[in-house]
Amino acid sequence: MQVTARPSDITPSSSVPSVFTTVEGHDVPVFFSRYPAGISIAAADVEAAMYAIGELASKAGSRERRRALIRHTNPYGDPFAVCHCTAFPERLALLSSLVEVMWIHDDVTEEMDHTEACRAHDELATVLRLDVDPSSLESNNPRLKTLAPVLRKTIDMDPEKAPAMIEMLKTYLATFDNIGGNFTRMEEYMPHRIANCGYWMSSYFIRWGMGMALSDEDYASIEQYDIAMGNVLGLTNDYFSWNIEKDQQTDRMRNGVMVLMKEHHVTADAARMMLLGIIVDEESRAAKLKEERLKRPASQEILQYFEAIELYVGGSCYWHSTAPRYQVYE
Repeated sequence: MQVTARPSDITPSSSVPSVFTTVEGHDVPVFFSRYPAGISIAAADVEAAMYAIGELASKAGSRERRRALIRHTNPYGDPFAVCHCTAFPERLALLSSLVEVMWIHDDVTEEMDHTEACRAHDELATVLRLDVDPSSLESNNPRLKTLAPVLRKTIDMDPEKAPAMIEMLKTYLATFDNIGGNFTRMEEYMPHRIANCGYWMSSYFIRWGMGMALSDEDYASIEQYDIAMGNVLGLTNDYFSWNIEKDQQTDRMRNGVMVLMKEHHVTADAARMMLLGIIVDEESRAAKLKEERLKRPASQEILQYFEAIELYVGGSCYWHSTAPRYQVYE
């Protein structure tokens, strides 16, 4: 693994688990985030787990199998080991496995027509039960068959948080692809993109991975910050994925570059530069919101979340900057 790593000294008084090393994102020419990045000490275990999930949840020779292999062959680090670097190692492989099944599901359904895709989302959601029993599952769908045992292990690891996790996963499947057609205005696109890129799911697993939760009061006090960070995450993916998505055959092309092209009647290159400006503006807005929030007393959970989500967003930019997924054309 070709990473330049050093001990996890993100801040002198770090509040997140010491389970990662930091990486030098700014050594990568196209990395632009203001936030730091790290990689889990359990990176090798995560890579092995993701290879196994890819084999189980996709069919041999399929497009989704190829995409899974490309996604997890970045010499600079696996996306989960990087973006979820603050998770305890025993939790990281499980949360990564759950999210990976969802990513494979997205790869399968994104080229279906919207009606067919929604039926597939509903089918996968039938597994999302507290009493899920993999041994009694009757289905030939490889994603259902892979999701059930991973979900069972995750529920058993933390039964107290399991009901909230199940509801979060159900909400993800019900909302990430719930609008057909295309968007023509960024004002309408950005709120949808946060859910569509999986930010709310990953945000939940950032907390679950550290064994912590935010109270309703704490979350309400940082909600606008979280929305800004979600915008950064989703639009960063759009920025890096444009060249492989622009010619994609689908009835619901989703990329901020296309939205800006339609809204402002500009070329793709101009729209991509506009998108980068929006990302930087959202980073600045998040930083200001955090600064204002820290003028008031903040719980340990809020401090943990601020630090972990910044590593998540910075890690996403680092991974996108180096990932073969955005350089290998299918």
